[in-house]
Order: sequence, then C-alpha cells, then structure tokens
Amino acid sequence: MTSKLTEKQKAALWQQRRAASYQASCRLAGYLTSEPVIEAEQAEERLASLRRQYGG
Repeated sequence: MTSKLTEKQKAALWQQRRAASYQASCRLAGYLTSEPVIEAEQAEERLASLRRQYGG
C-alpha cells in the first residue's frame, strides 16, 4: 500500500529533481560544476561563529 506524499516531501522531491535536471543540463552544455568542498573542522568553526553571532 502506498501513501500520499506530504507537501514537505513533495517540495523536497521537486528540489532534488530540479537540481539533478540543472546539473544534467549543464553537463550537456559543456559546463563543469562541482560541489563545494568543506572540511569538518571548517564546518564546526562556521557553526560556532554563527551560533555566537545569532546567540544560539
């Protein structure tokens, strides 16, 4: 039995498909795209900085 997707799930699925479509389109056009690379240490530092800035 299948259940219907929630609006949040539909939005997430649409975003995933949109991103995949965009990447495929870029590849066809000859553009090279790459994911930004960030190390765990850099991510932790950035999170700490944002928490200090926004009081979280």
